[in-house]
Amino acid sequence: MEYQKAIYLELDNYKAPKGINPILIPMNDGKKIRLFYWKKENQSKVRGTILLQQGHNEFIEKYYETIREFLDRDYDVISFDWRGQGLSERMIKNKNKQYIEDFKIHEEDLIYIYEKFISNNFQKPIIGVGHSMGGCILLSSLKSYQNIFDKVLLSAPMLGFRNEKFLLPFIEIAFLIFNKESYLLGSKPNMGVETPFEENDLTSDYNRYSRTQNLVRLKPDIRLWGVTNAWSKAVKKRFLYIREKNWAEKIDTEILFINSTEDKVVSSEHIQNFAKRFKNSKIINFENCKHEIFMEKDQYRSLLWKELDNFL
Repeated sequence: MEYQKAIYLELDNYKAPKGINPILIPMNDGKKIRLFYWKKENQSKVRGTILLQQGHNEFIEKYYETIREFLDRDYDVISFDWRGQGLSERMIKNKNKQYIEDFKIHEEDLIYIYEKFISNNFQKPIIGVGHSMGGCILLSSLKSYQNIFDKVLLSAPMLGFRNEKFLLPFIEIAFLIFNKESYLLGSKPNMGVETPFEENDLTSDYNRYSRTQNLVRLKPDIRLWGVTNAWSKAVKKRFLYIREKNWAEKIDTEILFINSTEDKVVSSEHIQNFAKRFKNSKIINFENCKHEIFMEKDQYRSLLWKELDNFL
């Protein structure tokens, strides 16, 4: 099947890995998802396929460095922007808002892309790599679709937040009172204003943080401004789903959790508790790291890759 070509961003000192194939794939409802893939020329040497999925408000270009590292390890790589963010189509007219009504939609997109594109064109094993929100979606898909991934690696997966005793009831109240397309009250939408490096909770690496900012400056629409009441309610619903009794205990997939103990974006404690529930899981705790370990300083990334190579 022929797919429409998608645009992609590069910097003078930060290029896409060689062999990039950027396309737009229409989903069942017609919404187009932006997907990039890389296939090694010598397929006889391919060790498998990495599906690399980003977190909330991220985009594929941010992970060129990580994609190149997987390619260097003889994996084919696929990555797509979740609908509603990056340069995939939005769910509402306001392109600046993070909006989804149910995470099942993300899960259905994942399955559709696997069945229509990945399963027929890429070699097994299929290894899912999910960061933050992407980690939550990959993990939550395992209950219904354990046959897709041979292994799953989760980097700071979004499995809970701090102060949930206040936050989750507040999300419910806000959803009932306010328009579902409005920004969640108190969530501090940035209205397109950059967060200075000194105030960021994502990485302690200045150059990698600046690199992402420079990509956004090329096309500001690639980033969102904040989250809506609908998205927040969808997150709460997904949390309650994966926290159901015996939900995790029935999953056999081999899982590696990468956890930053000082994470200020997601709850490190929830990740540690989840890791204990699965039959076939391991957790690696990193200290002194922020939320995005793939974007961290080299000293931490080197330790990370040692663990990933062992896992792979």
